[in-house]
Amino acid sequence: MTMQDLHSNVAPVQALPAQTINQATGALVSADVDLAGFNAAQVVVHFGDIVELGASPVGSAQIAVTLEHAGDDGTGAPGPYSAVAAADVIGVAAVSGGIVATVTSDLVPMSVGYVGDRRFIRITLTPTGLTSGGPAGVIVNKGHPRHAPVQAS
Repeated sequence: MTMQDLHSNVAPVQALPAQTINQATGALVSADVDLAGFNAAQVVVHFGDIVELGASPVGSAQIAVTLEHAGDDGTGAPGPYSAVAAADVIGVAAVSGGIVATVTSDLVPMSVGYVGDRRFIRITLTPTGLTSGGPAGVIVNKGHPRHAPVQAS
């Protein structure tokens, strides 16, 4: 069987470089991700060893993953952001106020597909109960390009 070419049809974007998340850092907000020229996106949140999560979670330690989207404001920049609704995403059980996941386990990436109709997305990671914390980051894979192959950025 011949493999299909995914490489020419996906453009990864480092939306939030891996950095420490804990109560002292507060919420981490990604860069604006411009989806112009693409018809889909997969948001991948990756976690390193987070002290309060994992095999022996401490209390109610968690990280809320919020996804927001915005249209073009007419200048090529994002307009006001609003929380995504369940119809805008795939791969998650529920959406409440834009929260697409509440992570209680580390070292396992979580992903959500964005199928909404807005040009821009951003992701916020909000910690609860993370005194020491650990590393977290976000990659957005832009896919279904209007013109392929995708050019390396």
